[in-house]
Amino acid sequence: MSRRLLGWMWSLAVVAGAMVVGLVGPADAAAVMTEEFTISGHKPDVRLYLRNKHPDELNNAKANKTVLFIHGASYPAHSSFDLAVEGKSWMDWMAERGFDVYALDIRGYGKSSRPAAMSQTPEANAPVVDTTQAVEDVAAAVDFILSRRSTDKLVLVGWSWGATVAGTYATQTPQRVERLVLYAPQWLRDVAPPSEADIARVPAWRSVDPRLARDIWLKSVPEAKRDTVLPKSVFTTWMNATLNSDKEPAMPGTVRAPNGVVADTMKYWAMGKPRWKPESVSVPCLVIQGEWDSEAPPAMGMTVFNRLSQTPLKRYVMVGETTHAALFEANRHQLYNAVKEFLETPVQ
Repeated sequence: MSRRLLGWMWSLAVVAGAMVVGLVGPADAAAVMTEEFTISGHKPDVRLYLRNKHPDELNNAKANKTVLFIHGASYPAHSSFDLAVEGKSWMDWMAERGFDVYALDIRGYGKSSRPAAMSQTPEANAPVVDTTQAVEDVAAAVDFILSRRSTDKLVLVGWSWGATVAGTYATQTPQRVERLVLYAPQWLRDVAPPSEADIARVPAWRSVDPRLARDIWLKSVPEAKRDTVLPKSVFTTWMNATLNSDKEPAMPGTVRAPNGVVADTMKYWAMGKPRWKPESVSVPCLVIQGEWDSEAPPAMGMTVFNRLSQTPLKRYVMVGETTHAALFEANRHQLYNAVKEFLETPVQ
């Protein structure tokens, strides 16, 4: 494999019929219940893991209170959106405030099924699980949630690549989306375009070392503030939960991640071609980012925001002194509150 292709994969790797599997809870003094599901995808042999947290007494499902979290390119949803920091995760925090919250592991990630190619040598197959397939998985999760709660719409919150997936679904199926939150969204990258040969050599999957993520996330943070922004103890908890999400890693201390997103990045974002069209978003939309996000810098999010020309309500928020991993950093409650406020803001 060429050094250039390895560089591409590294840069992306750091970006970062239902069966009830279990019922756990209550999570906080009988206020929050946790449920786990394995649901069928829209394609044969695809099984998707969904984690749900909701108030102990959930009487009426409301579209703006039903939320689906979608993860990024390298790590699953459950180890991030449900990472307890000082006793509570983002999912806990929202459930305590009346939200019915779900986190989806897309196929190939975390506790969802993995394509057969991910049990073979990476170079033996073409890249698996691209944005199109991820959107299929989101569609399956949305169908399950809306059927379960007997409602017509829900909120999508996509993080990084998850914002691309959420945005794509929202433009294709707006009748099922109440509101859209784009957290640290991808956009065009100012890099030398990859060659066709580079794209052709992308293997099916890659091994990602989450132990390296903290240094990457804190790249733009002043040295004196790094331990405050993302304490090592919090990062270690996230790292261990993420490592535990892959029971068959290729190497100790790593997790497997599909490379469809790598191929998409090379074919679209690095070629100056958007993977989806924010101009087609017709539902209320929030773009929210961290001041010190070096993986999806604020300029990317502002470009996406400026292209939201058809939405009835749009808002841009920058959370100060946070990075790509704001959801479990010191200023995480600014992120939480900004999202909650947006979801509760009436459309005039």
